[in-house]
Amino acid sequence: MTMKRILIVDDSPTIRKLVGYVLKKKGYVTEEAEDGMDAMERLGASEIDLVIVDLNMPNMDGISFVKNLRNGYYNPNLPVVMLTTTRDGDLREEALGAGVNMFLTKPIQPEVLVDKIESLLAGGI
Repeated sequence: MTMKRILIVDDSPTIRKLVGYVLKKKGYVTEEAEDGMDAMERLGASEIDLVIVDLNMPNMDGISFVKNLRNGYYNPNLPVVMLTTTRDGDLREEALGAGVNMFLTKPIQPEVLVDKIESLLAGGI
């Protein structure tokens, strides 16, 4: 079984490191991007199996990133988890409407995050 590659997109280096640590412990390979623009470049350069993206970021926010991804030519079916501090129902609806597969709020228990990711990678939800 090949190791799944997960791209963590967040403008907070601390969040990227924390999420990366949790995922690496479970055997995932992680890459990091600091905003949506950076993430788009990384998607063009490597095989990614799933993206975890923050909502509020400079240059290109999470929703714009997802819209670009879904309209793009890389992998429009790539699973995307939005992990954010916002609890705004309208933003959640907008994110899901843009094509986010799952909307999770920070802080999140590491086990919950891993379970959600595993279910998405297995083709669930």
